[in-house]
Amino acid sequence: MSAVDDQFRSLGFNVGIPSLVFVRSLSRDCMLVVEGQRVKGFSEYRYTFYKTRYLPDGRMTSVKVYIENQAIKRVLLRVASFLSFLESTRQIESEVLR
Repeated sequence: MSAVDDQFRSLGFNVGIPSLVFVRSLSRDCMLVVEGQRVKGFSEYRYTFYKTRYLPDGRMTSVKVYIENQAIKRVLLRVASFLSFLESTRQIESEVLR
C-alpha cells in the first residue's frame, strides 16, 4: 500500500487500482474520480481529477474536469480544496434550512 493510496483513503476515496485510480461517491448519480497515467516526457504518473454524473441506467451524462495531467501533489491539493468547498457549502445549506 502506497502513501498516495493512504492519502486518498483519508479523503474518503476508494482505491480502484493502487496508485492509479481513486473514486468517491457524492450521491447516487455523481462521483469524483482521480486517474493516473504514464505521459511521455514525465518520469512520474500524471493525474486527472474530475466529477462525473450518471443516469439511473448507468450511462454517463456529464464530466467536469477540475485539473488535468498534473503531479500527484498538485492534484491532492486540488481534491482537498474541492472537498473543503463541498463541506462549507453543505454547512451553509444546513444553516439556511434551520
